[in-house]
Amino acid sequence: MKPGSIVINAARGGILDELALVRALRLGHSGAAGLDVFEAEPPLPDHPLLGFDQVILTPNIAGLTAESAERMAVASVQDVLDFLNGKLDPALIVNRAALV
Repeated sequence: MKPGSIVINAARGGILDELALVRALRLGHSGAAGLDVFEAEPPLPDHPLLGFDQVILTPNIAGLTAESAERMAVASVQDVLDFLNGKLDPALIVNRAALV
């Protein structure tokens, strides 16, 4: 990375070496960072990235909008109704042995 680069990770925790990022920030190699995901979630209160003014940390909820939450709720209720009516798609059942 070029000195002063900004690192953004909103993909998956663990694909970014957080300790390397801490070192880069301390040494000034990285100018800032924005993270929506972490290797361990939630990050512990003493996580070193929490101590930087040039780091923005957000909870891993980027994809959770009011609309997506409503769609998930409706789909969940529909799955329950389909199960009760014997019409649930078997591919949706993770622990099929528990149904017998």
